[in-house]
Amino acid sequence: MSHHSYNCTKSYSQNETINRKLIKSLVNQTSITQGDLVYDIGAGSGNITEALLEKGARVISVEKDAKLYQKCRERFLNREAVALHYADFLLWDFSPGHEYKVFANIPFIQTADIIKKLLFGKAPPEDCYLIMQKEAALKYAGIPKETLASLLVKPKFWVDIVHHFNRKDFYPPPAVDIVLAQFEKRKCQLVPENYYGVYRDFIVFCREGSHRTIEKAIKNIFSCSQIKQIAGLSSIDLHARPMELNFMQYSCIFQFILGDNLKKIAFIQGAENRLIQQRAQIRKIHRTNKKLINHVHSP
Repeated sequence: MSHHSYNCTKSYSQNETINRKLIKSLVNQTSITQGDLVYDIGAGSGNITEALLEKGARVISVEKDAKLYQKCRERFLNREAVALHYADFLLWDFSPGHEYKVFANIPFIQTADIIKKLLFGKAPPEDCYLIMQKEAALKYAGIPKETLASLLVKPKFWVDIVHHFNRKDFYPPPAVDIVLAQFEKRKCQLVPENYYGVYRDFIVFCREGSHRTIEKAIKNIFSCSQIKQIAGLSSIDLHARPMELNFMQYSCIFQFILGDNLKKIAFIQGAENRLIQQRAQIRKIHRTNKKLINHVHSP
């Protein structure tokens, strides 16, 4: 395991959990048991690390703010069960076969990047509890409707919101609602790992295309009789918009691809990369237009 010590700049602002009693109670309600290796990402002054140590866990605390790191270092001096690192978690290297869990109050501005590293990296956690903005948690949980993010996460992880915080539980109090979200790795993945990339392309192809109905989205993948069979088995309204389907319905459709239509994989492959390129181009145009506007209005 490698880390990047003392080469980090002053980090972002963060709302730290100050309700120690509540944090201890929440840690005690998790799957974390004595001897588990647990990451505390964005450790702050160490309140979560302390609760994890009291639970009997072995803790790796990662903090990229120099002052907070020093405060945490002084707090846990000579505590053998904790390894504190002055590092950027996004640059962290996991060892192969590295089994671990996570309980962390992550920097909200880095939510998407941290979740991507944890859940879609080479060494995903066995169980993961993240204190995060409610809006982001609902997106990954697919509440009230599935999102692209929730559909990509759910084959690998069971997602749930297990606690709603009071804003006074943090300092400074956040301007948004905060929750504790759980991402529990599925014992049996719903999509085979070697076809997960195809699944991602399939989801993007169906949801991000110009299709007005799910029937039109899949008409070039399946025969008419197969589409009718899919509709009957998965209770899909073929006239529904792709955005209206839930995860299990998409999963059912994808099983048909694995069962009978592997030759059609080429038809949907590359959909995610095309979406990424389109979004990058849109951002590039937006930045260019913004520069032009600023130039025109500059004195």
